[in-house]
Amino acid sequence: MKRFLSALTAVFVSGAIALAANIPLIPSSPTYSDPSAILNTLNTLIQQLNGGVGYAPAQVVSPGLFCTNGTAGGTPQICNGQRGQVLFTGITVAATGTNQTLVITDSSITTGSSCFGQWSTAFTAGSAVYVATMVPTAGSLSVVTANGGTTTNAVTTGTLSFYCL
Repeated sequence: MKRFLSALTAVFVSGAIALAANIPLIPSSPTYSDPSAILNTLNTLIQQLNGGVGYAPAQVVSPGLFCTNGTAGGTPQICNGQRGQVLFTGITVAATGTNQTLVITDSSITTGSSCFGQWSTAFTAGSAVYVATMVPTAGSLSVVTANGGTTTNAVTTGTLSFYCL
């Protein structure tokens, strides 16, 4: 039993050392000979591990203003935000290999924006309607949509989700 406990203690200590590689060591001095004297140091360490005491981020980064155009329509659609969902009608990406450019007018977008997007709509089975490119300009976003599938797409309305940094 002593061997088992000794081996278990060795595993625990070596694992704790590996996990605590960046945690400052508690200084060995006569100050810490009393268990109550170390309490403040241990509480500070726990706060550091929980993200407090100088380790918390200085500010919370917002994911940006969310927008939606509310009513489906043809291109261009207005949606002013860094991220959002835009409802389109008149999507003409039908045959395989075809594409269409849709435009979102958005005052939050600049030429330096980096935008990502995808369709959150089900299109005709076998078609593969996807966002091919997103080109930001000052005040608008051009979205080239293409059909890379093997089947003609018959769906002409859809919701495009986007996010710009």
